Amino acid sequence: MLKKIFVYVGSRNKDSRIFDLTNQIISRFKNLCSKEIELQIDIYSPLNTQLNPSTGCRQCFNLGKCPSELKDKPDDGEMIKRKMKEADYIVLASPVYSHNVSSDMKVLIDRLSYWAHLYTLVKKAGIVISTAESNGATFVTDYLEKTLSFMGASVIHKTNFIKTESFLADTYVEETVDSMLHVLDSSYKFTPTDYQETTFNTLKIILSQYEQQHFEHKYWVENHLFDCDTLEEYFESYA
Repeated sequence: MLKKIFVYVGSRNKDSRIFDLTNQIISRFKNLCSKEIELQIDIYSPLNTQLNPSTGCRQCFNLGKCPSELKDKPDDGEMIKRKMKEADYIVLASPVYSHNVSSDMKVLIDRLSYWAHLYTLVKKAGIVISTAESNGATFVTDYLEKTLSFMGASVIHKTNFIKTESFLADTYVEETVDSMLHVLDSSYKFTPTDYQETTFNTLKIILSQYEQQHFEHKYWVENHLFDCDTLEEYFESYA
């Protein structure tokens, strides 16, 4: 059985704690996985990818494409999106910068923001990780959880590594890995949260009023989102 893991680390410092701890989690998960499971692990960061910042042109919302992916020399946006769509696990890891995600993590989120209207990441296990000296980590992982949830992912674990609590790091690594292993259980079932159901109902009303040729309206028609009374029905019938 093949399982694909997409990781994006929002740091330009390869020696940072966020890189080290994220790699520890992935390595531990790899070591504990059954031999019957083949893992494809793709770890990206600003060090090995180029993502242009959003210009606010709204073409992704209106047309489903970003101009940065259509140029003669496109950036890595299309490749990253393809890898995320193919993945079973999505790991977003960011250091805390002034009580927020790093600028590189924000660029990624901005480029994916239209996915919050499309439920692109349904039935994918999300893991969010932050590192901080002493505070701000909860704000960051709450924000990353909210972002992935809007895009349809099921966030299975949030991990905050605080330098002043470094003695807990090994425990947090193990807890994160345990959550990732749990998803591999044959009895595991992805189900939407109440919050996701609420946003689904709201979006359904809004997008039903869009012009039929609008990209988002067409996406909902083609992917049977309008046919579902609940997001859970979409999970079970079409995703």
